[in-house]
Amino acid sequence: MSSKASDVSVLVRSIRVCFVLYTLILITATHWPGLAIKGPITRTDLVIHVGAFGLWTLLLGSTQWIRSSRCLRRQALMVGLIGIGFGWLDETTQPLFSRVFDWFDVAANMTGSILASLVLLLIWMRSNGWSCRIGSDPDDPDDSLAQLPTDTRS
Repeated sequence: MSSKASDVSVLVRSIRVCFVLYTLILITATHWPGLAIKGPITRTDLVIHVGAFGLWTLLLGSTQWIRSSRCLRRQALMVGLIGIGFGWLDETTQPLFSRVFDWFDVAANMTGSILASLVLLLIWMRSNGWSCRIGSDPDDPDDSLAQLPTDTRS
């Protein structure tokens, strides 16, 4: 294995460990009975929800656990939907821990996940030469890139 590939592997493993630890911390913080956040603005907690679930989604996308073999938009969509689902699950389980379900918190969680998945999409597309297509499959009849005629000149 090359040094560069080894460095990437170490980085991805580190991100995965950070993601798991962050998930545990986030679940603990959002389910802690009686935890109230006061701030300089009304509903400071909503800003924190956007940031916390946005960071969770960014970390999830960086783990490389969610991959699409063909389209970066699909990959970003999958990561965003999982983030939205996690935010929804997190909020709906809070009443089990003497917390209150709040639709505004759900909306803030969703907003953070959506924004983060858009950021991931931009990062991935930039590193892919601004193309959404990861690759073409010559055996797929629906793959328009694979159906382009090839140059037959010798």
